[in-house]
Amino acid sequence: MPSILITGVSSGLGHALARHAHAAGWRVHGTVRDNEGPDAHGLPEDVTLYRLDLRFPKAVAACAERYLDEHGLPPDVLVNNAGYTMYTPVEEAGAEATRDIFQVNTFAPVELTTALLPSMRARGSGLIVNVTSLGGRMVFPFFTTYNASKHALEAYSEGLWHELRPFGVRVKAVEPGYIETPIYKAMDERSRPSGPYARFLEAMNAFSAGVSKRTTPEDAAAEVWAAITDTSERLRYPVAAYARPLLAARRLVGDGAMMRFMHSRWMGGER
Repeated sequence: MPSILITGVSSGLGHALARHAHAAGWRVHGTVRDNEGPDAHGLPEDVTLYRLDLRFPKAVAACAERYLDEHGLPPDVLVNNAGYTMYTPVEEAGAEATRDIFQVNTFAPVELTTALLPSMRARGSGLIVNVTSLGGRMVFPFFTTYNASKHALEAYSEGLWHELRPFGVRVKAVEPGYIETPIYKAMDERSRPSGPYARFLEAMNAFSAGVSKRTTPEDAAAEVWAAITDTSERLRYPVAAYARPLLAARRLVGDGAMMRFMHSRWMGGER
């Protein structure tokens, strides 16, 4: 029975993906930030949960060590899914908040991957799936810090793809557009444009409301599952909402034209 380890299965995409993998007959392991069992998280009782707070590097390494001690082998698939977003101007984000989001969104996946890689390489098989973002390929105003953390994970994924291919370990980067998950509801109310940037908020909200196409976690999980079970050497998988058409449009019109378009819509025509 194939095994999968998914970080952040308490809600959203990770929760839906855990249920999807379980329904497919896989042995499912997930991480959460509390000590509650699978029932408390709405997951099947035979899903194994590990407590893990990605803010702490030592906890990430300890989780990987525990997994290997208990199972003897790494999971067939590792999905680095957990993360959070930030909605604020770079000027107001600050160094500490920037370090925090990079720790959770970038460094923690690197740490967990690094801890499990030697055993995957020794076995000669495995799949690492990094959940990046449409914002890992494009940058949206006031999501800059979040997007930067996902850009870094994109680069890491591409480098891994090259380095691990000779050892039979595959790498995929899943790039979701907007998914209707608690990640946005959890954004701190303080992390919003303010001061000289506050006047742009209305224009941004109006543009987002006009083009927003929401995807449920369940629908997104089905797309991610298709990527996981794809046996090709493909690296990038845009999923959900407008991810594919937006990336296609950027390739068609070029970076400059796309940036000017997004600027005029998100920033209310400001130059």
